[in-house]
Amino acid sequence: MTDERIPFQGNGLDFYGLYRRGSGTDALPLVVLLHGGGATSAYFDNPVISSVGAFAKLGYDVLNVSRPGYGNAPAPTTSTPLQHSIPAFVDLIDHVRTKKHSPGVILVGHSLGGALALSVAYEAQRKMPIWGVSCMGSLPTQESLGLLAEPDPEPENPRYVVDKSAMNVERFMGKLEWVNLDGLSGKVIESVFEPGLKSELREYESPTFYQYLTGTVIPGIRVPVQFLAAENEVVWDEHNGSQGKTLFNDLVSLFQSSTEIEAEILPRGGHNYEFSKNARKLLDCRNHFVQKVQSAKERRNDGKEVDRNAFTKIPILDYRQATQPESRSAFLKQLQDAVVNVGFFYLQNTGVPDELYQQLFEQSSALFNLPLEKKLEIEMVNSKHFLGYSRLGQEITALKNDYREQFDFATELPAPLPEEPLYRNIRGPNQWPDAKALPQFRSVVETYIDTVDKLASSLTSLVAEALDLPPNAFDDFFDTPQQNKFKMIKYPEPVDSHPGQETQGVGPHKDSCFLTFLLQGTPHTGLEVQNKAGTWLPVHPIPGTLVINIGRALEAITGGVCTATTHRVNLRPENYVDKNDRSLGPRFSFAVFQGVSLDLGVEKIHLDIPHHIKELVKDEKVRSDAEATFNQMFNGNIGQGTLIARITSHQDVAERWYPDLLKQALKAQEKEGVAR
Repeated sequence: MTDERIPFQGNGLDFYGLYRRGSGTDALPLVVLLHGGGATSAYFDNPVISSVGAFAKLGYDVLNVSRPGYGNAPAPTTSTPLQHSIPAFVDLIDHVRTKKHSPGVILVGHSLGGALALSVAYEAQRKMPIWGVSCMGSLPTQESLGLLAEPDPEPENPRYVVDKSAMNVERFMGKLEWVNLDGLSGKVIESVFEPGLKSELREYESPTFYQYLTGTVIPGIRVPVQFLAAENEVVWDEHNGSQGKTLFNDLVSLFQSSTEIEAEILPRGGHNYEFSKNARKLLDCRNHFVQKVQSAKERRNDGKEVDRNAFTKIPILDYRQATQPESRSAFLKQLQDAVVNVGFFYLQNTGVPDELYQQLFEQSSALFNLPLEKKLEIEMVNSKHFLGYSRLGQEITALKNDYREQFDFATELPAPLPEEPLYRNIRGPNQWPDAKALPQFRSVVETYIDTVDKLASSLTSLVAEALDLPPNAFDDFFDTPQQNKFKMIKYPEPVDSHPGQETQGVGPHKDSCFLTFLLQGTPHTGLEVQNKAGTWLPVHPIPGTLVINIGRALEAITGGVCTATTHRVNLRPENYVDKNDRSLGPRFSFAVFQGVSLDLGVEKIHLDIPHHIKELVKDEKVRSDAEATFNQMFNGNIGQGTLIARITSHQDVAERWYPDLLKQALKAQEKEGVAR
């Protein structure tokens, strides 16, 4: 079949695309192929394997781009051919899509072409309908690939040829027994591979392009992504496969905005997987992804689209980016998306020392392992400040007992004076365990609370900046000193539970604070969040991260711009064993709840959120719910509402210290239940 050659000039580059009409209808998207370095467009269309033919057979129109400098096109003269190519590719694709009346675009790239496919998806997603992007072997790293000799023996030659050593052959093709040797004739090799461009490889290995990919492109893509690699890659082989898998997973974790991420390392093949005996698996993966994206689009067009605001994953933010000028704006953009659209996010590189995490876990384990009589010495019922030990099942959430044992501590503050309002009893001194039994405990806990408090102060300013407010916009909403609450929680495995059974570790709720900082101390799954479509999504523990979520105070103060998301802990039996069915023991978690001023009332809240930020929340129900929360929390002041919440959660404490308020609160709960 003869393809239509579409020449194109743009951004100082000459290249062309090969267009093949599929056998389908006009409702199918245009599939765009981008080959890697040291290869031609024949990489995707040759006698051994033809991705072009496979997609066309499925009915899709295909644009196979022959990149600048390949397939007899002149080599770019710029030192940044990749950055110059990206807008030119966007223009070419949009030109073909418009001319051929394609409703959308799905990008498919290999190696360096995969990096370009991701970049085009990011840069074009607001200009034209990008439906999805699939890339294979696109693994940006800060390490040199070692393909160019240094110093360059031929600086006048713009091209390079990879040394055909046994090591390099294996890096690109995989183990010899994996390679489709019968198909790799001299004619095929000559048509598919040609000398690469030094300039694009140097640019690809540069810190600038690495930061562009990992700090801007990958976190900013908002469409479904298929991210594939081979068992043997240029950056790893079977000798360091575990290191390669770590690199792969780290890159996957950066896709924080994509609506769906499908990631897999394909077995028994090398970087040029199309020429392995297992190549059919790659074709099947790509075909399935493209068809899945197409089917999802058809369902949406049929009016069956789920809530567009229903997030499907928890984003991962890198706090280190906020401390570096070149990546700070990208971090703030990701933070804005997280606080407005999700309400939950992982935060890595927080600056909390690993040894402090370890000390905290050791001290908490020792505390929970104390004899019951020692723990009862600091039982919460002894504290009018709701601080101390709660036995298993003592706390109540969503009108049900939680299956957890816990200790509540807080920033150490004196008790309020007798003449102060009753709600100020929320603040007060801790009940500390016996120092003879645990001599290091108090020091470790106070150090942890103080460390997280510093992080919370910094993140509060960053949230303000993410909303285009001054960094100090929230300062007046906090006391000096501010008391933050700290929970140590143990979730033992429920007794006599069976697979699939759900036990309430803590019931569905929203935190009442400003921000919550959760350390998942053990590898158990259990924490779940509910998106706006009503789906419960697991928040799997990721080592070295804190899970941050928006509290109702921040949601109310911002009029619903920041979203407090319902969450729970679900204690299924399968959450208590590893992949080899070995017991994980109890689940431990550690939460710091960032408080706000107890005297904060409606008259003290003046926050001039920019109109364009308010417009990010289109859902009127979100706004009305936030308004109701605001009226409820700040009816009088937040201290009064917080006291009532503590009373209903810890009824044994309330029975002793606040019996009249408990009766009123339970009567109000009963009326609310009848009204519903």
